[in-house]
Amino acid sequence: MAFDSLFQPVTIGTLKIRNRIVKSPNTTGTCNPDGTVTQRTIDHYRTLGEGGAGLVMVEYTYVDDDAAKSIHGQPGAANQEHVAGLGWLADEIRAGGARAGLQLVHSGRQRFLGTAPMKSASDSSWDVAEMPFGVRPAPMTTEEIAGVVRSFGEAAARAHAARFDLVEIHAGHGYLITNFLSPHTNKRTDEYGGGAENRRRILLEIVDSVRARVPREFPLSVRLSVTDYEPDGITIEETVELCRLLEEHGVDVVHASGGHHALQHYEASSWFMPRQLHRWGWEKIKPAVSIPVIASGSLVSPEVADEIIASGSADLVSVGRALLADPQWPEKARTGRHLEIVPCIRCNDGCLVRGLEAKRSVGCTVNPTVVEEGRFPIGTAPAAKRVAVAGGGPAGLRAAAILHDRGHRVVLFEPRELGGDLNHAVGSTFKVDIAELRRHLVHEVERRGIEVRKAAADAAALADGFDEVVLATGAPKRPFPGPVSGTALVIGPNDVTAHADTLAGRSVAVVGGGFQGVETAMRVAELEGTSVTVLERGDSLIRGDEVHYDAEELPKLLVKAGATVKLGHEATAIEDKGVRVRSDGIESLVEADAVIVALGREPSRSTLQTELDAAGIPARTIGSADRPGRVFDAIHAAFWTARLI
Repeated sequence: MAFDSLFQPVTIGTLKIRNRIVKSPNTTGTCNPDGTVTQRTIDHYRTLGEGGAGLVMVEYTYVDDDAAKSIHGQPGAANQEHVAGLGWLADEIRAGGARAGLQLVHSGRQRFLGTAPMKSASDSSWDVAEMPFGVRPAPMTTEEIAGVVRSFGEAAARAHAARFDLVEIHAGHGYLITNFLSPHTNKRTDEYGGGAENRRRILLEIVDSVRARVPREFPLSVRLSVTDYEPDGITIEETVELCRLLEEHGVDVVHASGGHHALQHYEASSWFMPRQLHRWGWEKIKPAVSIPVIASGSLVSPEVADEIIASGSADLVSVGRALLADPQWPEKARTGRHLEIVPCIRCNDGCLVRGLEAKRSVGCTVNPTVVEEGRFPIGTAPAAKRVAVAGGGPAGLRAAAILHDRGHRVVLFEPRELGGDLNHAVGSTFKVDIAELRRHLVHEVERRGIEVRKAAADAAALADGFDEVVLATGAPKRPFPGPVSGTALVIGPNDVTAHADTLAGRSVAVVGGGFQGVETAMRVAELEGTSVTVLERGDSLIRGDEVHYDAEELPKLLVKAGATVKLGHEATAIEDKGVRVRSDGIESLVEADAVIVALGREPSRSTLQTELDAAGIPARTIGSADRPGRVFDAIHAAFWTARLI
């Protein structure tokens, strides 16, 4: 598949760029506490430069040593001590053929360090940023505003001195400038508050400050949110007018995103949100300006990105988490290897929940070596072995591919369709990202020509001439605890796709309101004419150790999809006409034509590891066969285990 539009050169101001792909400035958390870069920072961005992107934007970089820094491990451009490292970084990016950009920011009320001082337009509170130490944002004085305006200009001059090709002002996503732009957070009554003209004053002053300190031919970008999606927030009409003014003040490109951290599902959208969800906004900006517009927001696939350029919707595309998942995304797309791209599944598990939110550097569910580039090569094994992999789910598929790449002769045992638990996403309109991961993992096994035996592996088969064994048989579904009788269709979550035609237009009861139950109910709700009832014995949906973005948003989306939720309803039996439930000591029948048992998974009861140990066959159990977990656990276990065999 060709992506001709995506790989046309483009110009921003006087800057020529080899293609239309911009690496979005995702935070990595790899810098020193003083804001200087580390070898990890360098290696990460060098890899991105070599991966084929046209412009690599370095993550948001703080502009002063007062209140601008937002998060641990953040780069700085606040003083001269930062310039040498930034210059090193810019050179490493350009060495791979990409152009290098630096984004500048003031944290505003999103000072995730949780420490004073926290400065904003007003004292508009957001508990997430304040929880660590109870620090609330203080409204900035006009003298402090003037200082920040000056700091942005001085930081831009340092970016120019470091020989970056472009500098960007971050005026979106809930940081300081957005705190002024949005009526939701700006309650001031002076010349920086009130109407749109006053609220955008600080940004225009910052742009003028930058333009006064760098040559006119040095390109300037502004990243902004088309709206913050708050009911009382930024309107698209204000944003369009702002973009016109930015062009008049010397801005060379608009980088259009959306949302802010308090509404994170609009900013770093999860798998259940639409792709390219801010398109409606940037398409209103583009005809209003003559400078290029960069589209941003869940543009995770080259198919989506190329269509945006081909249709004239935007001039460039900003690709963020997808290049954390696979920094070779652009080069693989350019050379017709798009099925080899490791797809971002927008889970926010590795990058945010287990990464930055855990005070670590950024991580990735599908790329275990992000920000550890070059340190853990797969390499060739000292001796080729005959290795069996039992299980064709995500852990087994990934392990088989890595083992093959290490030079081993691999046999993969899987009695059913390859993909395991990922197969439930096939055909779903809101689980496209998971379906893409399944397609990629299966493709990687197939293109390597790995032998697949359509059979369940038992101890005898695994001991038949194999030097080592990887057990990736998954975890069994938790069974329904009561009696099951009658003629009602009773299936599991993974059976929905196969029974889609049967379920359409019928009433379906989903037993279980955990993550598995809720996502299954949403999958069923997609089927035309189907009514869905979720039965949960507890007092809330999605409890336990789940990605909190899912836990916060999925129940709302489930109700929006038209599903009925019955909390405090314990399913006791499945009968001819539905599910017998008990609530507050009273029994009743929830009528349903079909019942889906979605009670999660339980620890594996397989004895294969013990049997192989007794037979003297080295065996390693990975993924949910070892411990029920998420996709992150399966992919990481496969990588770290297979590279040692």
